[in-house]
Amino acid sequence: MTTTIGIPILLGLLLLPVYTVLAGFLFGEPRDFRTAGIGLGVMAAMAVFMIGSTAMMGIVFGMITPF
Repeated sequence: MTTTIGIPILLGLLLLPVYTVLAGFLFGEPRDFRTAGIGLGVMAAMAVFMIGSTAMMGIVFGMITPF
């Protein structure tokens, strides 16, 4: 149940700023692909860090809570 609710929230709500920045880089003016690539790399790294840290917290909480 939690996974069913969590995945749309993670992909839809938490990553909305990443989608917005990506759309701005691709459709905005002026188009400087080097700057867009650097910005996209930074945003992708932040997204990976957010997802990874959330997964690690879930694993740690799962180990310390007795269910």
